[in-house]
Amino acid sequence: MSDNVFQKGNFIYSKDKIFEQFKDFLNLYKERPIKNNKGGMGFNNMFFFFLVLTKKKPSLVIESGVFKGQSTWLIENTLPKSDIISIDIDLSQREYISKKSRYSAIDFKFQDLSKIPDDTLVFFDDHVNHLERLIETKFFNIKNIIFEDNYSNNKGDFQTLKQIYKDYTFNHKPGFLSLMKTAFIFNKIILSKIFKSKYLIKKDLDQISKRIRDGYNEQNFEIIEKNLSLYYEFPLSILDILQIDNIQQEQLDNLISKDFIDDIDKNKSPFTYLELI
Repeated sequence: MSDNVFQKGNFIYSKDKIFEQFKDFLNLYKERPIKNNKGGMGFNNMFFFFLVLTKKKPSLVIESGVFKGQSTWLIENTLPKSDIISIDIDLSQREYISKKSRYSAIDFKFQDLSKIPDDTLVFFDDHVNHLERLIETKFFNIKNIIFEDNYSNNKGDFQTLKQIYKDYTFNHKPGFLSLMKTAFIFNKIILSKIFKSKYLIKKDLDQISKRIRDGYNEQNFEIIEKNLSLYYEFPLSILDILQIDNIQQEQLDNLISKDFIDDIDKNKSPFTYLELI
């Protein structure tokens, strides 16, 4: 255990094969439908996600957080025989729409996942409290989990496991206009509760918790750890994971164009770690 990174177990990948896997990924990445995926998953985490998919080969992948659709495309093309469920409470931002995936605008925790296969993998890129998502996956008996944005302290816009490990409780600070909109939504909810006899408040209150994403004071990483057999945080850059000899370095230089180098560098955020649980 270090000051910065908690690891439990290890994600074993073949050092001999990883360079070949990277070449396969590059060929796939060239065909991506969304060239500018700002705000979504970048080059480095796409490769790490690709690595997990090719190793685990789940028969069902659930993604929570679709955005433009780049991750849907990556799942679909990496695992053409696997089923996909794509969840986002706002599906209007999609630029790529899969003919294979089953889309839903209902939050992950309200899904009927009673008959999913044992090897199901869920990919969270939805900026919802990681502790809440872990509790929900425990309920659904989903054992393979990926979080795409495992922010460090004082970063991001929601509570992450990395922050909980560092005993940091996230305190969300939305802007003034955002708080005013939240207040308007809350007042509307309260008035509905007062004047509508059959109105049920719980689902609409969920909107408030999505807009103000404070963490819990009582969160305890030691309790979380007891439920984890694997917690593996990938590095920020693919260059930190590739095992390259002199011959491979020459091949890599030929493989990676300036555009790819730019993608590696500009997507190497110092905050958005990808983790496998």
